[in-house]
Amino acid sequence: MTDSISILWTSNIVLPAVAALLGVPETPFGGWLSVTTSRLAQVEGLRIGVAMRAPVSGFQHVHHEGIDYFAVPQARGDLYDVAQADCDRALTEFSPDILHVEGTEMAYTRRFLSSWQGRRLISLQGVINGCKSYQFGHLKAGDFLNPQHPQHALVGLALLANNLVRFRPRLHGERETIAMADHILGRTIWDRAQANWLNPTAQYHHCPRILREPFYEKTWSRDTCEPFSIFVGNGASALKGAHFAVQALALIRRSFPKAKLYIAGRNPWSLSRLSAQRLIGYSVYLMDLISDLGLRDHVVFTGQLDAEQMAERMRRAHVVALASLIENSPNTLAEAMMMGVPAVSSYAGGVPSMAQDGEEALFYRAGDPVMLAWQVQRLFADDSLADRVSQAARARAAITHDPQNVVDTLVRTYRAVSKVRPA
Repeated sequence: MTDSISILWTSNIVLPAVAALLGVPETPFGGWLSVTTSRLAQVEGLRIGVAMRAPVSGFQHVHHEGIDYFAVPQARGDLYDVAQADCDRALTEFSPDILHVEGTEMAYTRRFLSSWQGRRLISLQGVINGCKSYQFGHLKAGDFLNPQHPQHALVGLALLANNLVRFRPRLHGERETIAMADHILGRTIWDRAQANWLNPTAQYHHCPRILREPFYEKTWSRDTCEPFSIFVGNGASALKGAHFAVQALALIRRSFPKAKLYIAGRNPWSLSRLSAQRLIGYSVYLMDLISDLGLRDHVVFTGQLDAEQMAERMRRAHVVALASLIENSPNTLAEAMMMGVPAVSSYAGGVPSMAQDGEEALFYRAGDPVMLAWQVQRLFADDSLADRVSQAARARAAITHDPQNVVDTLVRTYRAVSKVRPA
């Protein structure tokens, strides 16, 4: 590369690479972003900065391993926002050629975009405008009007209130954010469709992601996994469909009585009985469903897992199940494929861009626990099928998520964007 290009990324969290330097607790999220930016910083002719919304008292600028990091204090009244002056300071101090915004739903991203008149590139994540119809996980009013569980009425009201107060107001903000982009970076046919709907004039670029390091280092084997165990990567919200995985487990146990379901995330039974999550959250519905189906001894909540723990827990599963009603490019599926864990996934959103049914994964119609159970049972019963899916998944993921290929694609994108004058 002959001409130097400077890129300022924005991040909704403090990257693990500098959390300790900033005195901020490290989260299990954002590892892929640390890996990606660190590799980009090694490319000759690229200068990389990262502006991070951070729980700090004052603006901080640190230089670490070739990258400029800007900790932008989150606003007191709105933790998802920041002060305009701090955005302007980060932009002024770094003076990028390209502002690369990661994600579209937070208020702080609009502040950066509104301040910057240069080239704007937005990476799409979940695209909440495309997910809005699935927030209740296909749960209907009747599911919450259960005489055996009168508290479910509160659960339903809580989900509705969360949707009205917290989720819906972000829809307009996301539309504004995406409309500000000159260029959009995506990964699937689903997010390309969303981009075309929300900003048809922006130029779309395709680029996969680098996964977190532990998923490149571990490999699934039928000989070392826990037989008849299923892993679900997220049970925190109805949209992720953990209730369908629980319903499927009840069916699977008719043929495989030792079947066990592991759900990543906080164990709701460990919470105080007076906590809000034990009274009105989605977890209340999930716990009661597990109990009603007689599955208390067959469902395990793993607690919050970091990348290493997640990779190890996933590698020990017989099957990974993605039960979501909608996804763009789910990390859980990508990480399972990278390690060769046989996966059953809902045919939803951008998932068909990641794997072919019957080859690298087995698909089922989202929201159908009977079909989910059947596909899992096929893998349980047929080791040769599980091995074929495992090997094909690894081969495809190794190409899709090859770090050097991803970096090369990003560099080509940056070079193309830098040559186009902003509107």
